[in-house]
Amino acid sequence: MSIPNNRFIAFWASHERRARIYGRLLGVSLALLGLSLVNTYRAWNQPRDVIRIGCDGIPQLVRLNEEVYSEPDEREIRAFTSLFAVMYARGDSYSVVNDYVFCASKMNPELREQFRLQARGTPERPGAIQVVESLRRRTQVDPASLEISIDKKSYPWRVKVAGLRQIVGQGSDTSEKFELDLELVRASRNQVLEGLLVYRIQAKGDPVEAALLRRPQERE
Repeated sequence: MSIPNNRFIAFWASHERRARIYGRLLGVSLALLGLSLVNTYRAWNQPRDVIRIGCDGIPQLVRLNEEVYSEPDEREIRAFTSLFAVMYARGDSYSVVNDYVFCASKMNPELREQFRLQARGTPERPGAIQVVESLRRRTQVDPASLEISIDKKSYPWRVKVAGLRQIVGQGSDTSEKFELDLELVRASRNQVLEGLLVYRIQAKGDPVEAALLRRPQERE
């Protein structure tokens, strides 16, 4: 078959026919693109379920919206409180600075500023860091031994923590009891991963108080 008589070449040689084919291809492409955009818009507007891993390390399936995703559950509150209580009540003379820096990062701005002033002290009155460092002792708090009770009926949420501060190298008889009454508030997870901040602290058996009580006895 010669080239002038080839039907395939003759078909594509027609400008009108090529324009019609290109037009149909363009229409099909635009239709598919429109359907893709519609499906994408519908998918983005539908609520989605995601797997969230909280500060307790346990994965949990939650609906992805701001209210549910940012709301701390009881397990997260317990894990957050346990870690905060260990750092706050440990009273270790050689890690007190790092412990207090961690605690300050978990407080709301007003309480954080007040806590920093008490930790640094003034020329007339020594701060908590200086008092704890003067004890020259190593201490530890076992997180597993903490007794934590959570009350979410009112807001801020109330948490009570009770535990023992063990003095390393002096036996179990020298353990000191401590109690913490905490008030917790919500925080944005974009700023604080746990979604919690400490709003108020009331401590019993504080290491600073114990050190100040020992000083008159040591002088005697």
